[in-house]
Amino acid sequence: MVGSNNSKNGQSWDNTNIIYNLMITDIKARFSINESRIYTAGFSGGSRVASSIAILNGGIAGVVGFSAGFPNLNQPISTKFDYLGIVGSSDFNYNEMSQLDKELQANGFNHYLLVFNGKHEWPQQEVIPDMFYWLEFSAYRNKLATPNNKVIADFEKKCQTEIDLCKTKNDAFGEYQLVLKLIGFLNGVSDVEKYKNRLAELEKLPAVQAELKLVAAEARKEQSLQQSYQKAMTEKDPVWWKAEVSRINSVISKNKDHREAFFYKRVLSYLSISGYSFSNSALRSGQLDQAQRFIMIYMLVDPENTDPFYFQAQLFAMKNDPSNALKSLDKAIDLGFNDTGKLQSDTTFSKLRSMPEYQKLIDKIGAKGKGGK
Repeated sequence: MVGSNNSKNGQSWDNTNIIYNLMITDIKARFSINESRIYTAGFSGGSRVASSIAILNGGIAGVVGFSAGFPNLNQPISTKFDYLGIVGSSDFNYNEMSQLDKELQANGFNHYLLVFNGKHEWPQQEVIPDMFYWLEFSAYRNKLATPNNKVIADFEKKCQTEIDLCKTKNDAFGEYQLVLKLIGFLNGVSDVEKYKNRLAELEKLPAVQAELKLVAAEARKEQSLQQSYQKAMTEKDPVWWKAEVSRINSVISKNKDHREAFFYKRVLSYLSISGYSFSNSALRSGQLDQAQRFIMIYMLVDPENTDPFYFQAQLFAMKNDPSNALKSLDKAIDLGFNDTGKLQSDTTFSKLRSMPEYQKLIDKIGAKGKGGK
């Protein structure tokens, strides 16, 4: 497994591609590898890079995309590769990943979408083995490796244990999803006829039919809400937003571990990324009154995020209010901000650097990094 220390969001594709080509050249020069089994993977923006490499460069057997789909290339995809999507049930990109899964099906890709209980984040450790099962089965399917019957049997046993648990809970939809997973992973690898027969039985159950209808209705509702909230970002004041966020959080707290809670967590995740985008854009363009408004909304929808407080510090610094800028930076550090490189290179804070309070914040970041408080 190889990763880059230089690739990051915001780079041009040309720069990213240079980094990839340097990496792959170095790998091939220094290691003996199976060039028919090269896979790319990445999270969020890195997921789009992983897909871009497979689409534009070729030579990739499979892609694992965490929490984001393909880039907007505005061209047909002629290179086929196996694709495993992995996304949290509360991720704002959940619908994007679901739609991509449907498009891959329509275009003849070998694909599957794994959903875990989480937001826009790396999945829990127990999800990761499924990624390696998928890559291994992909190699069997494409005649790139000899099938290992023990590995196949272990995966089936693992899924069957989860199915048995669903049955004890009378969770027909949970069983339906696991049978789909077995078919998606093992189709073209081993005989899945019994799973297809079971899937047909489950699809006829009223509980499963009702759940599938809810999934489709939620997707439509979520798209509509995103459009209305985009408009509200510029039209509604913080008082309205405070009431709306309170309502959303109330629904979440009353429906813990229920699909409605996951739905509204995705809504909050979407509002968080919108808050970041609107706040950053307003600050960069010098629209400070607008920025203040967007930052307040951002804080309401994602109060534990360091970014709105960092933005607020920038805003106060631009308004020549060093005292409040330092307080906002202190709050961001308390919430987990620890990027001293970003802080020291940010020209917005150039007037603060001679102040003792600023140096104390730098020291505070260093102390937290060493396990201090």
